[in-house]
Amino acid sequence: MKRSLLAILIVLSATGVAAREYADSAVYQGINLKIDLATPVLEIARSKATVMSYEAALNVRLVNRFYPTLEWGYGQGDCTAAGGNFHGMGGFGRIGLDLAALKKSRKDNMLLVGIRLGTAVQGYELTDVRVWDTYWQKYTTRGYDHMVRADVWGEVVAGVQVKVYKSFHMGWYVRLKLLFTRKENGTVNAWYIPGFGYRQDTNFGINYYLGWKF
Repeated sequence: MKRSLLAILIVLSATGVAAREYADSAVYQGINLKIDLATPVLEIARSKATVMSYEAALNVRLVNRFYPTLEWGYGQGDCTAAGGNFHGMGGFGRIGLDLAALKKSRKDNMLLVGIRLGTAVQGYELTDVRVWDTYWQKYTTRGYDHMVRADVWGEVVAGVQVKVYKSFHMGWYVRLKLLFTRKENGTVNAWYIPGFGYRQDTNFGINYYLGWKF
């Protein structure tokens, strides 16, 4: 009888180990949904809400190492300056891939590195834009309404993810952004690009996420 019980325990233990190994080696291992908290807080502190954006992310866990990622959001910006006033708003999206950088990373605590391709489409307007009139030899003011612009950029990202409780986790990303659509368009360029930030060749960003695993 004792031998039978011992054999049953050994079989159950081996079955449990095999099940865990299969779970670790399975291709699809779940979905993570993340909500960013850092971006709106930092933008309020930096710009007093003249620039605001909100974003979320969804990634799929594959073979415990690879994370195809989709990020999306909405942003708007307002700027009042001596050379003109800007108001714009629109949506943005990013697609990319994260890699668990350490081979021995735990399932829920890991270091991530990755790349993104981002794009944004926004409608905007410029008012009271100062333009030099070559005929009258003086500055005049103009307005540009119902402008639409699409921009594209690339990103290199790095971050961490830490399990807090059961399916709940948190983490952060730092981002280096490189704008691809740099061509100037006279006086009607957008001052702000949703998802990218202020219009310049490169930008940095940081996200602090709360996430749920499904």
